[in-house]
Amino acid sequence: MFYMRKSMRNVIRNWYKSVLIVLVCALITFFLFLYIGALHANQRQLTDLPSAMPVYGRICNLNGSLNTGLMVSERIIEGLEGSAHVAEFSYTAHIGAALNRIDRDRVQEMEIGDLTFPLAYAANHLGAYPGIGEQAVSFLPGVNPMILASEEAVCLMREQELERHGLKLGDMIDVTLFSPSYPTDNYVLDYRWLGVYQVQIAGSYSESWSDEASPAQVLFPSQWIRKIHRENEAMFNADSVRFRVAHPLALNDFKAEMKSLWLMSVLSQAGHSHRGIALVVGDESFIKAASRLQDNIMLMKVFTPFLFTIVGLVGFVVSYLLLHNRRPEIAVMRSLGMSRSGCFLLLLSENLLLVLSGSALGTVFALFFTDMGIAQIYAVVGLFFACYITGTVSALYMVNKFSVMAVLSTLE
Repeated sequence: MFYMRKSMRNVIRNWYKSVLIVLVCALITFFLFLYIGALHANQRQLTDLPSAMPVYGRICNLNGSLNTGLMVSERIIEGLEGSAHVAEFSYTAHIGAALNRIDRDRVQEMEIGDLTFPLAYAANHLGAYPGIGEQAVSFLPGVNPMILASEEAVCLMREQELERHGLKLGDMIDVTLFSPSYPTDNYVLDYRWLGVYQVQIAGSYSESWSDEASPAQVLFPSQWIRKIHRENEAMFNADSVRFRVAHPLALNDFKAEMKSLWLMSVLSQAGHSHRGIALVVGDESFIKAASRLQDNIMLMKVFTPFLFTIVGLVGFVVSYLLLHNRRPEIAVMRSLGMSRSGCFLLLLSENLLLVLSGSALGTVFALFFTDMGIAQIYAVVGLFFACYITGTVSALYMVNKFSVMAVLSTLE
């Protein structure tokens, strides 16, 4: 208590110097909050960047001319489905379908006009097919859009097709299915017979047009179609593939995984092909924004230790200059019996009081300009206090190290 009472008296007596120290500490604390706040703001922007600027990818042919009408192997589909780097994965597959029964031996002479639904597709969800949303589909009671992710023998049919063939929701129909492909990359579809299946019409949708795809007449669940291919030992190919990169900040890991699936970059000089073996990722804008933020964060982190070192130097210089003129006062206290350590503790108590007051004032002002949490506030104030007091202690040690008789003789 003695040191506290004496410190308060000295602070009041040397009020102009005390005010100067408080203002210096307040300004430094305020600047540190702005600096650390800017660092955290950059880190938050980097963390939030994937949601603010999502990165999407798609499969195309090697020269990049086709996004639909592809042949994407099931190996690639399985790799993308199981990847932790892929989100919102969607794909479609072109399927040949006919209401009339077509025997296997007729496939060789079959033409596209023999198909009742030449534009039938399989999809893993409604969003996979452009232009069809959940609001545009009418489902049977108890059926929801997740039906397309199942292995159930159902379909969604365009309303025009229902009217044309006199069908309605809930009807059971016999459908002959075919697996189309482009053998040797020619422009003519080749059909492989898969079998005749009884399918329930579980939903209907209005006609939908898109720049990316022709209007689908019928949609089947993709898992069911893949199951049929496996049972017939037929090769399943997706017609289009799209997805969102789940972790854009780990693009290098994502691209390394895509290379393991034998997906290549687009080669514009390549010849025409329907094989979906190239990957297109719209990451240019994201990379520019992320690189800029990462550079800012790295630069600020590198400079942070130097900043707190400067705080310590400021604490030393300010304390030394203001305390140097108080040597006569210290000499008198020493001559009256106060020990060197007692003088040191008294001066340190004064500075602790002033530094705490200044840092509290700077913190209050900084709270109007930053939105840092309690833990971050304690960290900034604690680091400032530790660095500044370290400089002050060094200054006190040097100021308190003098000959009492030499100072007193100059006063006489």
